[in-house]
Amino acid sequence: MKFNEFVEIYRDVPLIDASTFTLYSKDSRHLRRQVREWVKRGYLLPLKKGLYLFSPVYRKIEPPPLFIANFLLSPSYLSVEYALGFYDLIPEKVTVFTSATTKKTSIFENALGRFEYRTLKGDLFFGFKKEVDRKQEFFIALPEKALLDYFYLNPQLKGNFSELESLRLQNLETLSLKTLQSYTATFNRRVKRISEVLVQYVKECQRSYRTI
Repeated sequence: MKFNEFVEIYRDVPLIDASTFTLYSKDSRHLRRQVREWVKRGYLLPLKKGLYLFSPVYRKIEPPPLFIANFLLSPSYLSVEYALGFYDLIPEKVTVFTSATTKKTSIFENALGRFEYRTLKGDLFFGFKKEVDRKQEFFIALPEKALLDYFYLNPQLKGNFSELESLRLQNLETLSLKTLQSYTATFNRRVKRISEVLVQYVKECQRSYRTI
């Protein structure tokens, strides 16, 4: 297959999945070899094994990294540090796309950035919503769930005001304490304890806002 033919086939999809090669070629192994050569020439960018993106010269669709984060490992949703930054709950600019998944912990680094996946138990895989960026859908944790995921995935946290202060949490008035407490019921005792402290911490912050 010539590269211009390949472009015509895949130009209207956000990503190129090698599992679809059998649909367009009688010899998918030969097409895979061609793809490896096109990667070497810079025509294609590898995102992970079997998943590619056209280089900017040939790209018609610009898939956002948030969509790609969900696609690289499924099921997954953006959470922990990235989601906390997304909701402006922490002051730091988060450049790593961190996600929660029921699959094993994984890391992918490619031309679009670093994508990290942390493992949750199946009964904790909830509390996320669908968003849209550049016409592409992606899943991200609700702010309350992103916090609980963070507490769960950082076992060194025990639950006290000084720990919460060290996280430099901000805009806590945007949280729904009802949602936080509802979600907490599924987590272990340590996370429940941290959540209880967080509720008190938020109330203290709210009182200080009223005083000011």
